[in-house]
Amino acid sequence: MIRMAAPTKDPRTGIYQFRRAVPEALRPFFDGGVREFKRTLDTRDPVEAKERYPAFALIYEQKIAAARRALLHEHVRSAKGMVDAYLAGASEATLRGVAMKLASLELDSFDHAHGGTGFLPGARYDFGTPPSAEDLRDHRARKQMLEAVDDFAPLPWLETLRRIGSLQSLAPIDSLIATIAYGAGIEAIPGTPIHEAIGRAYLDRLCAACAVKVEPGRTRLIPPAVILGETSTRHEVHSSTPTISAVFKAWCAFKSREPKLVDEWRVAIDRFVALSGDLPVDQITASMIRDFRRTCAALPSRPKKVVKDLPLREQVEYAEANNLRTLAPETVNKGLSGLRVVLEHAVEELEAIDSNVAKTVTSLPKGNFEDPRLPFEPEDMQKIYASLLPDKDGVARSTLYWVLLLAPFTGCRLEELGKLRPTNVRRYDGIDYIAIEPDRRRIREQNPTTKKRIKTASARRDIPIHSTVVGAGFLDLVAQRRSEQAEWIFPELQSNKYGSRTARLSRVLNDFLDSIGLSDPELVFYSFRHTGKRALRGKVKGEITDLLFGHADGQVSTKYGRGADMTVLRDAIEVLTYPEVDWATFVSAMPN
Repeated sequence: MIRMAAPTKDPRTGIYQFRRAVPEALRPFFDGGVREFKRTLDTRDPVEAKERYPAFALIYEQKIAAARRALLHEHVRSAKGMVDAYLAGASEATLRGVAMKLASLELDSFDHAHGGTGFLPGARYDFGTPPSAEDLRDHRARKQMLEAVDDFAPLPWLETLRRIGSLQSLAPIDSLIATIAYGAGIEAIPGTPIHEAIGRAYLDRLCAACAVKVEPGRTRLIPPAVILGETSTRHEVHSSTPTISAVFKAWCAFKSREPKLVDEWRVAIDRFVALSGDLPVDQITASMIRDFRRTCAALPSRPKKVVKDLPLREQVEYAEANNLRTLAPETVNKGLSGLRVVLEHAVEELEAIDSNVAKTVTSLPKGNFEDPRLPFEPEDMQKIYASLLPDKDGVARSTLYWVLLLAPFTGCRLEELGKLRPTNVRRYDGIDYIAIEPDRRRIREQNPTTKKRIKTASARRDIPIHSTVVGAGFLDLVAQRRSEQAEWIFPELQSNKYGSRTARLSRVLNDFLDSIGLSDPELVFYSFRHTGKRALRGKVKGEITDLLFGHADGQVSTKYGRGADMTVLRDAIEVLTYPEVDWATFVSAMPN
């Protein structure tokens, strides 16, 4: 039960009094430092005392308020010194960067209040009553428009700072206040006068840095076209600092890049621009990079065109509403890598910015499994090798036959088989083998669009040809290609714009697996590698298995001396038998 303040009676005289304690921090500014404010009510009548009490209570509250103002003024002087010491040497650009981040957090907080998806960094802070959903859209559009003009860019940040200053709590900058206080050797507990004073002094410095300044010689302030909305925020920015798109173009032109990598990272840059605008790189914040990571992680994987054409945030909503698969963490992290590398180009080569904010944003954790593909079970293998092979344009049935025969007995990746040249089949010490290796320099220079690379250093390896494959006539096929002076063992396969020769073949093989009932997304051609490794596990040393399949085990000892004796490799390959498959029947059904 709360006991309300009431008149107290002097036990000696019986006269009622007004007595209230003065907070210790306010005593130096309250009537000469008294511990208690005490006044006589000049009556022994309790009823009269209660009637006179409110007037003295008002006087007490006014004195307390005046003492608080005096204390705050004292704290403000101390706080200003602390803030000045903390920000010594800080440029206006640095202070604006803090203000920009606070504005981004405020927008996160408002979005969260309207059911924003995922974790929004600003959701943990109280920026006051959020605007309505419609007003929030207008607020975001106005913010983007103003930030498109150098002179007006700080205005929305300044407005956020002023809103923070009007809050009852300075929660959005509590951590900054604590850091400043710690540097001065004191503790600033939220709610105390010194905490508020440091916060006010810090906000004053940020507001001064964000004051709108118009260059006197400027003839045009507003760009000719400012497109609002989240679908596209591309606009002309009057800034000496290059935009993220301009830096990406410079990165592409700096030196030769793999076309596939360029296209993948172009998608990442385009997505970032669609979310945050084609900003000068000195205006990009870590919060924007996190928003990019968060949004990409929720995008649908391989959406239909009608979904893919939607704005990114609408794609996220559609994926959630329809429970669609989203982009894998590896895909999202690849886009993050693109942003990091492009911004690093702005740091190291263009010297447009001093630091790379994308480096402060961590990648998404990978899934629990290194590779989500499953091996084929014995019944799956029976289906594959007992089914009629399809006849599809661009891929000969004979190519399907040989690829399916080679896959379980070599553990090769599909592209490794698709780029086999007749010269890759060799003989050593009476053993025929396939050499998985990159093209030599002369061939790469003669055929830049079809050059052959290897995935990793460990992927370079020699694989003895299994007796089942030899018995099926594979060496005869290789001899025929040599006599034809063919460049490839499977010549009808065509390279795409990235130099891959198996894009069409991969589609045909996956359609084939679907047609025979193996439609699990984790069952793909790559599953042959898992099937082969499982067949050797416990029967062949792990080191030899890794050599055959092109895997690195990470042990230092295995890095000394490349490969192994060909006889050892051949004996290991011959362990692969797959008794569930009638190989004689499959070999006899070889297409012409």
